[in-house]
Amino acid sequence: MAWMTSLAEMRRHLLALHKTLVDAERREYERRHGRVRDGEFLAALLNDAELDWLKPLTTLVAQIDEVLDDDEFRRRYAETLQRSPDAVLAHGRAMRALQR
Repeated sequence: MAWMTSLAEMRRHLLALHKTLVDAERREYERRHGRVRDGEFLAALLNDAELDWLKPLTTLVAQIDEVLDDDEFRRRYAETLQRSPDAVLAHGRAMRALQR
């Protein structure tokens, strides 16, 4: 399905953005706290309130992964598009937004 390709491409870009943001935050975190091992920084990402702002993007990427891996979702999505003109129109608007 073409929408999955668009969504996968969006995921790829969001993941690259996420990595860039995490790397920048790690540099800042280490500037304030000194060098930390990967596991220590991962724990900080999960538990340190100053890094909480990254969680919505982390969650978004994980949710996209779930959609891309869910065969039942993909099957039912395709079935719904076959029977609902409104779903087709909404799908088209979403695809145009993803392509911008």
